[in-house]
Amino acid sequence: MIDEYRSELVKFVGEEFLSESERADLDAETPLLEAGILDSLRVAVLLNFIREELGVNVPLARLDMRNFADIATLAAMLADLAPVRSGGAA
Repeated sequence: MIDEYRSELVKFVGEEFLSESERADLDAETPLLEAGILDSLRVAVLLNFIREELGVNVPLARLDMRNFADIATLAAMLADLAPVRSGGAA
């Protein structure tokens, strides 16, 4: 599940927030805040994507910017918050 989140987040962040030439340098460890990729408006857009497309609600208590430092950290938080999916292998 965490790898799926990483992949989806890299794709979304690259397509929504970066130019085509910048996308090649984006990976799960790219510092999103330090590099200026995320700001408050983009975090809101990202949270909407996470809720609508990935099906994970991020509670206010988890909106600590440390959780948005990079895609790997964000994906780990989402895996922790994700609802258990029925019908799949445990």
